[in-house]
Amino acid sequence: MKQENVSSVPDQRGRGWFKAVVLLISICGSILMFLTLDWLHSRRILRARLGSSSDPSCLVPDPVRHHGLKPNCSNVLHWGWDSFEVQTNSLGLRDQHIREVPRVGDRPRVLVLGDSFTFGMLAWGDSYVGQIAARFPQYEILNGGVESYSPSNYYNTTRLLLAQGVEFDEVIVFIDISDVSDEAHIYEDIDSFGAVTQRAETKVKWRPSFIDHLLITNSLWQFCKRMLVGLGLYGFASVDAIYPVDAPRSAWTYKNSSELSSFDKTRYSPLGVEGGIAKEKLKMTLMWEELKDRNIPISVVVYPWPAQVIHDTAESRQVRIWREWCEGRCKRFVSLFPTFIAVKSECPRSEPGCWYLRYFIFGDIHYNLQGNAMVADVVSRSLVEAPPVKLQVRRSSQ
Repeated sequence: MKQENVSSVPDQRGRGWFKAVVLLISICGSILMFLTLDWLHSRRILRARLGSSSDPSCLVPDPVRHHGLKPNCSNVLHWGWDSFEVQTNSLGLRDQHIREVPRVGDRPRVLVLGDSFTFGMLAWGDSYVGQIAARFPQYEILNGGVESYSPSNYYNTTRLLLAQGVEFDEVIVFIDISDVSDEAHIYEDIDSFGAVTQRAETKVKWRPSFIDHLLITNSLWQFCKRMLVGLGLYGFASVDAIYPVDAPRSAWTYKNSSELSSFDKTRYSPLGVEGGIAKEKLKMTLMWEELKDRNIPISVVVYPWPAQVIHDTAESRQVRIWREWCEGRCKRFVSLFPTFIAVKSECPRSEPGCWYLRYFIFGDIHYNLQGNAMVADVVSRSLVEAPPVKLQVRRSSQ
């Protein structure tokens, strides 16, 4: 009897190992089959998407601003996993639809300047410029925002429109955190008129990951990352070449020069952080003088990136610089820093990163629909308090 018990032990062990191996093979086979089906499904969708993006881009080279938008253009722009339609008017400015813009408007006309935040990396009606335009039909809002623009091009866009005889009654400039890096590192004046070109930039090239070709798997991974970011693990929000937490191009507002790493400093060479700030203030001053000569008021709006919400304060260096610059110059100065930092404090202790999920495009520095609505709310209050006025007296341009 004892002999039978001893002999059955290795037999039971053998059967146990066999079951474990079969289970492991079944799991691996199921995962492989799932990934294969996901890849085939994703390939079909991505091919269809690639075919839909065959329309030429509205972004074109420009001899004065390096790049601009083609007039009366329409195409579909893909940003992340979203797509939206972009249309421009006869002035080469993003608009709700293609239209002819007269030289002189019959309503108070506001020219809004900025970079990709102002251009809007989402549908026109979801962007803060589109929302402001919808709230104030009594004004004509011209969106002069273009991706990667900075004060050099805010100034150049203004001068080009004035040279064409286009009249407007106020200019609102949305100054971006990255403008310091752009002026110090990217844009270089090429003539006395102020035309700019871009220096050769050593960018981190985007490298597609295999998970980008597996849409279902990627969706599951994104869901997990969103949960982790909600818990305050912001590093999981980052994707290739995007740093929404401690971005090199935005760290200058809360780090001094000695704290910036050598990699960060390359984003500000050759002028450096202080040189970039001085240059953007110079270009803004030149624009203010140009507008003042025509009795056109200027206003400034500043807003945070995710890094500022995490690391900075409502009295950020960005806020202090432009509030001081606006003294004696601006019709209005608006800071979005207090608003975004306040919503961070409203997140429950169990979900400290809820603010990022609610107001930003996930894995990005740009605002989503809710973030754009918050910007539109704050700026709209300023427009109600000090309405744009149709200017009657103008000086002829030189």
